[in-house]
Amino acid sequence: MKVLVFHLKFLISFIVFLSLLNCYNDEYSDVAQTEDNSLVLESFILEKKNNPHLTKDIVFDIKNDVIQGTLKTYFYNSIPTFSSNAKTVEINDLEQVSSRSEVDFRKLITYNLISESGSTRKYNVNISWDDKLAHIYIDTEGGTSIISKEKYIYTKLTIDGQSKYEDRTIELSEKARIKGRGNSTWYWPKKPYKIKLKNKETLLYDKDPLSRLLPEKDWILLADYQDGVHLLNNVAFTIGRMLEMPFTNTIIPVELTLNGNYRGLYGLTEQVEVKTNRINIGEKGILLEFDQYFDEKWQFRSANYNLPVMVKDPGLDSKDELDLIESEWNNFEALIAHEDFPNNNYLDYIEAESIVKYFIVNMLTSNEEINHPKSTYIYKEDGGKYSLGPIWDFDWAYGYEGTSQHFVNPNNNLFWANAKSGTTFFKRLILSDPKIKLLIKDYWSDFLTNHKNDLMSHIDDQTFIIKGAKARNQEIWIRSLVTDEFVMKQWIENRIAYMNSFINSL
Repeated sequence: MKVLVFHLKFLISFIVFLSLLNCYNDEYSDVAQTEDNSLVLESFILEKKNNPHLTKDIVFDIKNDVIQGTLKTYFYNSIPTFSSNAKTVEINDLEQVSSRSEVDFRKLITYNLISESGSTRKYNVNISWDDKLAHIYIDTEGGTSIISKEKYIYTKLTIDGQSKYEDRTIELSEKARIKGRGNSTWYWPKKPYKIKLKNKETLLYDKDPLSRLLPEKDWILLADYQDGVHLLNNVAFTIGRMLEMPFTNTIIPVELTLNGNYRGLYGLTEQVEVKTNRINIGEKGILLEFDQYFDEKWQFRSANYNLPVMVKDPGLDSKDELDLIESEWNNFEALIAHEDFPNNNYLDYIEAESIVKYFIVNMLTSNEEINHPKSTYIYKEDGGKYSLGPIWDFDWAYGYEGTSQHFVNPNNNLFWANAKSGTTFFKRLILSDPKIKLLIKDYWSDFLTNHKNDLMSHIDDQTFIIKGAKARNQEIWIRSLVTDEFVMKQWIENRIAYMNSFINSL
């Protein structure tokens, strides 16, 4: 009998539950009504006046609750102008104001129109991406192949700016020239190039003055043959600019067609040289390069550390001029080698901040080339102090040195255990002075607080911009390389964790 009563009670309770559930569903149905078709998004435009990066207004089509348009990857952050009979318009519960609210169109966007009574209607945004980058067409005189790093060839240059940059043509008569460049990179199948213009000008004329490369005659096309993510140098230079390192390069991704043959994704950047709009240290300023290739006309081995020192600028006329530069460097180097270091006056001759910033960039990217050394620059104004920089060449960074793989060994020490000339000099210069160590801690803390997130966002942004070109590049240069930017970001996160431990131990 007790069992029967229990079952009856359970049955009654279940019926009551179903009734309540039905009532709830009825009430919910009243609230969650079908969309209110009287609500209408009447127009959706990206107006040039609100989006200076555009060359013209872009009008979107609206059909079947879908907002459809085509955008270039450069313009994913834009401010739409729209009209609607809705009381409010929202994206993810955030009110959108026509001609004021910026939208990241890379994300899945749904506009929610809400009436006075609370009824709604949704419009989904569907973007077709025009992912072409600025395209440089190089047609050498007579179709001559570029086979030399020493001999220039006259060339016609045609630039398709893809709306972001001005279209232009530099005719053969304007005397633009091109040749090969690079050391080890020249011997890879995909070649890097140097372009020399007759007059100082900006090769890619950005319509945004704040993003415009400053005019000069010399320009570099980096091939990035070993770079599957096509971001190795880009990210390193971005870190340098975040640290406000003077004369840090900018890289603009472009596509290249040479004598009618598509050659893939390249990085357009400035030449490292002493010029007004490059390394602006005056006519009497000095730019030195430490590089084991030791292939410049004016060169010497330093007295204390046997560094391979080459004079990049100024151009010299005599051995006597070289001797003066050599003597000045050796006098400074002697201070670093002296038993009283760092308790001498060596910082009267080199900028402390440049030491710190140079270390952070190379440490964060695990760029071990300073150990050889290779592609290591130092400059000084006439009568001024030495400064490390500008930074250059990160093809062998990010774990590549000794492994031939990028994004491995995030916990690798920057300095080698052997007695390489670069190792002994830079390790002593950077890690032997308590004042420098303290500055490293301060600058590193500031970088983590103010720039780390921006760096990760930059990687995302650049990856999005070059996605199509990277795929087209891979079709002709088939390589088994890491191409996933998420691998790069994870490696940087791991590298940061290692640096935190290393710097805290200083």
